[in-house]
Order: sequence, then C-alpha cells, then structure tokens
Amino acid sequence: MEEKKVSTLFEEMRDDVGKFIKSTLELGKLEAFEKLSLGSSAFLYGLILAGAGTIALLFLLVSAGIYLGELLGSLWMGFGIVAAFTLLVVFILLLVRKPIQRSFTNSIVRFLLKQDDKDDKNQ
Repeated sequence: MEEKKVSTLFEEMRDDVGKFIKSTLELGKLEAFEKLSLGSSAFLYGLILAGAGTIALLFLLVSAGIYLGELLGSLWMGFGIVAAFTLLVVFILLLVRKPIQRSFTNSIVRFLLKQDDKDDKNQ
C-alpha cells in the first residue's frame, strides 16, 4: 500500500471540510424553508378562517339589527343598538390589547419551539 503525501491528505481534508460546510449550510437553508412554509400555511389557514368568521359575523350582526329593528318598530334603532354593541366590543378589545398580543406571541413561539423539538427528535 502506497503512502499519500501530506499535501495530498491536506487537500483531501480541505475538500471534505468544504463539502461538510456546504452541506451544513444547505441543511440550515432547508430547515428554514420548512419552518417558513409551516408558519406560512398556518398563517394562511388562520387568515381564511378569520375571513369566513368575519363574513359570518357580518351576517349575524345584520340579522340582529333587522330583528331588533322589527322588535322596536324602528330599523335605525335596531342597527344603532348593534353598532353601539360592536363599538363597545372594539373598545374593550383596545383596552385588553397587550394581553391579547402577548397571547399571540406566546402561541407563535410555542409553535416554533414545537417544530424545533420535532426536528430534534427526527435527528
């Protein structure tokens, strides 16, 4: 068996280290793409769900306005009550904005950590 020169060994080792670094960077990029795609799909699903919920809420509020208008004998009073109720809900949501934002932030972090734990278990 013939012995390799030290310079040849160093060149092979340099090539191997270069390939390792390139593979590690590629793996990191693929993991980032995976997390981005999972987060994007969850966001889009939530957006679609929020859109459908908004349309349903709109129809519910219009129905409540018409019903209250018939009960009170004045359509504008029924819609006025519904509008006042809606503004009250918006005002309450503005008052509790910080806890709601914190809850959303915690949910996102939990989702990302859960995905990271799944990745660690697969390795």
